[in-house]
Amino acid sequence: MARAPLDIESLDFENMSDVQLREIMQRAQEMLRERITRRLDEFRLLAREAGFEVTLTKIGERESQRGRRRSHDGAENDDRRKDVPAKYRNPDNTAETWAGRGRKPKWIEEKLAQGRTLDDLLISRSGAAENAG
Repeated sequence: MARAPLDIESLDFENMSDVQLREIMQRAQEMLRERITRRLDEFRLLAREAGFEVTLTKIGERESQRGRRRSHDGAENDDRRKDVPAKYRNPDNTAETWAGRGRKPKWIEEKLAQGRTLDDLLISRSGAAENAG
């Protein structure tokens, strides 16, 4: 036999135990989830009939669903860029190096304007010449 509907105001929350209150909350959350799921299924069906596909993700799962890799330890704000070894070195100032990516540094532009080539500034080539001498 079906229970008579209760008015929320008629419930005596003050005299309920913590366990009873948690059970009410859990049942209410489950009921809401079921209703939402049913409505979403209806919406997906309508969308499919109209030629659309609808996908939904939970709010906290957006980044992982968009092709971003998550780290295994859960750190989300770590810098994933890796250091690229230097490929070119300024012969006049060995502290100045360039990996060959991005915009050319000013010293590279100056050396190229002086008639040098990128091959002249390669670290492996200059390192081999130093070891030979």
